[in-house]
Amino acid sequence: MKVGIGTYSFGGIASYLGLGPTLLEKFKTIKDLGFTSVELLPVDLENDVEDIKKWLAETGLEVTSVHAEPTEEIVKKMAAIGGKAVIWAGTPFCNKAEAIEVAQLLDEMATMAEPYGIKVGYHNHSQEFYFDEGKSLLEHMLDNSTKCYSQLDCGWTMNGGMYPPYFIRKYKNRIISIHVKENCKVNGPGGVPASRHGEQTGMTSAMFANVKSLPLEERQKMLDGFTEQMSKEGYRFNNQCKMGAPESNIDWKEIKNALDGQDFDAFWVVEREGFYDDHDKCIADDCAWLMANIK
Repeated sequence: MKVGIGTYSFGGIASYLGLGPTLLEKFKTIKDLGFTSVELLPVDLENDVEDIKKWLAETGLEVTSVHAEPTEEIVKKMAAIGGKAVIWAGTPFCNKAEAIEVAQLLDEMATMAEPYGIKVGYHNHSQEFYFDEGKSLLEHMLDNSTKCYSQLDCGWTMNGGMYPPYFIRKYKNRIISIHVKENCKVNGPGGVPASRHGEQTGMTSAMFANVKSLPLEERQKMLDGFTEQMSKEGYRFNNQCKMGAPESNIDWKEIKNALDGQDFDAFWVVEREGFYDDHDKCIADDCAWLMANIK
């Protein structure tokens, strides 16, 4: 089992905006903390491809995926650096009909990515477990797609009220990756999610395209706005506990057993949004606990 981490864990939205440590600095820290692979953000791919390949070689890390809307430009860059998948980190859809629309769009993206050897996946939060016509929205999406994979964020899945091992077994050979995020609360999926045909509010993939071209002051202003918005949704951070903590409601061993039933190895990506101690210590503890307890 390979354990990786997303560059998102090194600053959250600040990382999306290209603020904080450089990509090489993140790679070195990731390696030092015990990880063997990394999941990137769109801003990371604004670095020169040859530089990224050189930094990966220097640190011995493998790129598994990027959290980005699957455009051909992104797919080409991932193929060039040896990546495996482009994972769409969420898009609005509020009912079965809209879930089918997203499924069809993802299949079109997957068809585009096939010649490059890149898989296309979808990353869930809690709202995708809102039920419509007898199933969760994420189930409707996967049931109507033939080429899209799931990157199951186990923390958000459990927080949204869905048991991750059940979901993994139901969609055997569709789980390309999991996000390792501890969880200690079940908040449910919330009310009816936003429609993809309504006015788009909050974060969108387009906001982070070519973000390094924006002045530093503008990026900082964007960060301040997102931080204020997220502070109103405090449970996003308060429900993430220490790996293996008594209050955890996630059975990681059973998740591993469920994944072992697939015909391929899903890659594990740690994503930490809530910190109980020093940032690097929390992340190193996550890696060490996984390596010691999940065989």
